[in-house]
Amino acid sequence: MNDTIKRERRRSYFLFFLIGVLSFLIGFFVGEGFLGLAGIFEILFILLVFFILFGTGLYISKQRSLGFAFKAFTISFIALFLIFAAVFTWSAHEHYYAKSIHVRKLHDKPSEYVNITEEELNEYPALKKAIKECIEFNKDSCWINVHPDEWKRTIDFINEKGSNIIKVGNEYYEIGFATA
Repeated sequence: MNDTIKRERRRSYFLFFLIGVLSFLIGFFVGEGFLGLAGIFEILFILLVFFILFGTGLYISKQRSLGFAFKAFTISFIALFLIFAAVFTWSAHEHYYAKSIHVRKLHDKPSEYVNITEEELNEYPALKKAIKECIEFNKDSCWINVHPDEWKRTIDFINEKGSNIIKVGNEYYEIGFATA
C-alpha cells in the first residue's frame, strides 16, 4: 500500500472516530434538550443518530470493503462507548455527592420532639450550620449541601434520637434529608 492510500485511510478512520463523538453529542443534546427524551429512549435516539452518521460516513468515504466497514464501525462505536461511559461515571459521581440537609423552623410546639443539647449539636457541624443559617438570616427554612459522610452520620444521629423534630434551645426544627 502506498503512502497516499495509508494517509487516506487514516483520515477516514479519524472521520469515523469523530462520528462516534458527534453521535453522542448530537444525540444527547438534541434528544434530551429539544425532544425531552429520557432513559432508554434517549439511548435509542443516540444509537439512531450513530447509525445515520455512520451510514453517511461510509457513503462519503467511498470505501466499499467489508473489512474497512468493520474497522470503521469498531472505531466509531468505541468512541461513542467511551464518551457514554465517561458521562455516566461523572453523573454517578455528581449524584453521590449531591446530599443536603433541610431544616424547617416550627412556630408551634409539636407533640413529639427530642431535645438536642449544644454539645450534641457541636458533634454534627452540618446540622449546626443549617440551624445557625436559619437563625442568622431569620428564615423559616434552610437547605445546606453536605459531604455524604457527614450527611449519613447526621441521619444516623437523628434516627438514634427517634424523631426528626428536634428542640434546640427554645426553638423547634424539623430535619429532612435529600439526595439529587
